[in-house]
Amino acid sequence: MAGRLGPSSEERLAATGAAEKAGGQAKSSQKIEDLMEMVKKLQKAGSLEPRVEVLINRINEVQQAKKKASEELGEARTVWEALQKEMDSLSGEEVCLKEILNKKQETLRILRLHCREKESEAQRKQTILQECKMRISALNSQIEEEKNKQRQLRLDFEEQLEDLMGQHKDLWEFHRPEKMAQEIDALDSSKEQLLKEEKLMEAKLEDVKHRLCSQFGADGCSTITEGLFLRSQEAAAAVHLFEEENRKAQELLETAAQHHEQLQQKCQQLQQKRQRLKEELEKLGVQIPTQAQNKQEEGAGPGELANLKLLGVSEEKDPELPTKQGRMPF
Repeated sequence: MAGRLGPSSEERLAATGAAEKAGGQAKSSQKIEDLMEMVKKLQKAGSLEPRVEVLINRINEVQQAKKKASEELGEARTVWEALQKEMDSLSGEEVCLKEILNKKQETLRILRLHCREKESEAQRKQTILQECKMRISALNSQIEEEKNKQRQLRLDFEEQLEDLMGQHKDLWEFHRPEKMAQEIDALDSSKEQLLKEEKLMEAKLEDVKHRLCSQFGADGCSTITEGLFLRSQEAAAAVHLFEEENRKAQELLETAAQHHEQLQQKCQQLQQKRQRLKEELEKLGVQIPTQAQNKQEEGAGPGELANLKLLGVSEEKDPELPTKQGRMPF
């Protein structure tokens, strides 16, 4: 492409030859003019005849030289026109090549910009990929931590469930009908003992009253008996004994009521805790086997029914205590 931008060596030589031919033609024309001047001078001098032949020969030579120079000049013009055309074509080709070069340079610049954009995009994607890998590793570590937490929660729940089952079993053992029946029997026996002691004290009071009446007569029997009895140690001991027995019975009843209320509250708390743990298990996706749950419910059912029955019996029997004990102080 660079070789075609300028003329070749042969073209330069042809152009030089054409220039030399043009110079020769100019010289031949100068010779003709010189000859014509010489002829004019000879004519004036009168010495033209002896040199006619020489002049004719010289004129012929000059004409041949002129003809040859004209031919060479035509060839030179042809060559020059061809060179001019080639120069024009080369100039047009140069312009086209410059346009192509500019386009190629613009394309190269665009490609370089595109390549830089691609490199920056690749770098950005590489950075995003590294960030994604770091996030994935962080998420994997979080997943492992969450799994460990869930595993620990499951183990804690299993321990709590075992504790609740043990407590439920203990409560069921405590609320068995046999156990409650024994407690009711003990309360009945203490109640009967208190009634017997009350009757015994009433008999002692009647005996003391009878003795006082027999000693002081029937008139002042009531006043004397009442005054002496109120001042006697037996009356004080009897009142103290009645108050002590009444207080013990009331304390026993209050203790039993408080114990029963505490057991009910404990049962409610255990049921709420079991329900809450069951809901947490359902949220975590862990399910209690239905057979174990049914066994627990079946195990808890008879105990609760027995507790209700025993409580009903105790409520039916307990109202007798205040009615009979209410008569003790009087």
